[in-house]
Amino acid sequence: MIERSFHASSDSSRGVFKSRPNRRGYTIVELLVCIAIIALLVALAAPALQQSWAASRRVQCQSNLRNINLAMLQVADSAGRFPASGNFGRRPGSDTQSRSHHSWVVDVLPWLEQRSVADRWNKDEPIDSETNRPLASIHVPILTCPADLSLSDPDDRQGDLSYVVNGGMGFTILWNDIHDCPIDRTGTHLDLDGDGVTCRPNGSKDAGADRALFKATGLFFIETWEWDVTRRHYTLAEVADGLSNTIVLSENARSGFDPESPSESWASPNPYRTSFYIGNPCRDGVCSAGNVDYDRSNAGDNAINSGLKTPEGRSPVPNSFHAGLVHMAFGDGRVQPVSERIAGAVYAALASPQGGTLAGTPLEQPAAVGTNW
Repeated sequence: MIERSFHASSDSSRGVFKSRPNRRGYTIVELLVCIAIIALLVALAAPALQQSWAASRRVQCQSNLRNINLAMLQVADSAGRFPASGNFGRRPGSDTQSRSHHSWVVDVLPWLEQRSVADRWNKDEPIDSETNRPLASIHVPILTCPADLSLSDPDDRQGDLSYVVNGGMGFTILWNDIHDCPIDRTGTHLDLDGDGVTCRPNGSKDAGADRALFKATGLFFIETWEWDVTRRHYTLAEVADGLSNTIVLSENARSGFDPESPSESWASPNPYRTSFYIGNPCRDGVCSAGNVDYDRSNAGDNAINSGLKTPEGRSPVPNSFHAGLVHMAFGDGRVQPVSERIAGAVYAALASPQGGTLAGTPLEQPAAVGTNW
């Protein structure tokens, strides 16, 4: 008898009888590691994304300012003069009291594809008339910088404004029944010829000396509408220092609509909201020999970007939320960033359209050379 023995192959038995192992999930440690890696990647990418968004907003801000500047230069060419920074009309029944009419923005609207708004605006009526009041609250996107953190509620846009004109050293007011008295942004009367007397009545001896020097410090001024009291403006040809060396517009995030004062908008002629001003270089407002220091023009509360934390309408200096700079537009059409640390003397020279006329006076300025400011 032949004895048979059967032996199962180990290989075949593994192939037939081997069971499939259970699937194992991630441990808590592995999950935490994955989360940490993802968080690290996001943290590394976030600054780059923020820089990209900031750059995009800055480009759009520059583009808007460039288009407004070109519109302003078209107005100056077609009208034969730059518009007033703000217009004030005579209050009915009064020879001295004024009322608000409109700002420079109303004059440039037709060149900003806002002809319909411009055609409906009645310049002979005050800003708060039934005709003009609703127009002043219209949101015009090109008048705003996307980086301006002070804009009105996105769901209820109002008359925002992020750009202002070059007002030089200050503006003029009615004082002691005398019209057209120059003051700086703090209310200090300007004795620009340094003779110890401010705000002489028009027609008196030397009445025009302070006013002539005042005109040389800036490009835009308050004027009276249909009321022959204050007339002061420039033509393109009168910009003797050269259009490429003269600031026309700048950013100011503290202008335009104000939730605390809803009547304020891009149309308001309020000098604190239409313009920017350099700091008064004359101590106590007296511009006599040895009393002029242009370092004061970009210092303290007058410094560029010094008013970012102030309420709307309280800081009529160039303010932007771009780190360390503001964008400014010049008379040759270009827009460029200007450092917040620009030398006060250079800053004042760029604001002045006729700085050469100040030569030989205590207000004499250095020439603004180059474009690296």
